[in-house]
Amino acid sequence: MYLTKEMIREALTSVQTFEHELDNLFASYDYSLRDNLGRRNALCSQAQEKELAKVLGKTFKSVIQDGAPGKPDIFIGDINKELECKLTSGNRSSSVSYSLQTDWATLQKKGKLDYLYVLCDEDFEKFCVLYFKDLTTDDFFPPANGSRGKSRMKKSAAMQKAICLHGGFKTQNEGYINGYTEKITENVDEYIKKILTIQNKYLGDDETESTVSKYNNIKSGIQEKLIKNIDTYVTKLNYWRDTDPRYSFKLLPLDEF
Repeated sequence: MYLTKEMIREALTSVQTFEHELDNLFASYDYSLRDNLGRRNALCSQAQEKELAKVLGKTFKSVIQDGAPGKPDIFIGDINKELECKLTSGNRSSSVSYSLQTDWATLQKKGKLDYLYVLCDEDFEKFCVLYFKDLTTDDFFPPANGSRGKSRMKKSAAMQKAICLHGGFKTQNEGYINGYTEKITENVDEYIKKILTIQNKYLGDDETESTVSKYNNIKSGIQEKLIKNIDTYVTKLNYWRDTDPRYSFKLLPLDEF
């Protein structure tokens, strides 16, 4: 492992300073850097590569940062390792989602590559940094029509190789599974309480044919409601157990570990 959390924080602190100064420069001309996050990311991507190369240069003797078409973003000669660097603010059409992409043709040519994805918020204050070793085309979907050769990560495969160097991530599946399991338990507990309540009310030493009949009718209604609720929750539970993992990412300030 040639990258450390300390390296990432050091490099991103410099990139963050660059972004904030760039934002102030835009504002001095009555422009807004963050009106177009894709443009902002493109400007900061070069800074990301250069600052990380500087930090890596403190540990390795031969670190080359190029970024030209067909060239690796960073090449570490000491260990013969290429590293692709990506920066994304996510898709913000509704809620924020992160589609991690690569250039399909480059990955096909190289066979396998290491990747560093930096996920950032709109204000460039919070980050999640993911390192992937030896990703191949099996870890990405083929390019869609109109994507200009860009391929979207197949997270169900690639995230198994992810090492988080800042922030965090988790599967949404686990949260839903736990939530629906709790719902099932709560419904069963509520059912038992209701049954005990009507037993105490209608059955016992003073029970009659009429009270037993009322008990059975009420119990039948409670059971039907329980079965309906349990069936709904089990269906949703099984969906999240069977579907491919879906991930959510936790972005943190650089001074929070």
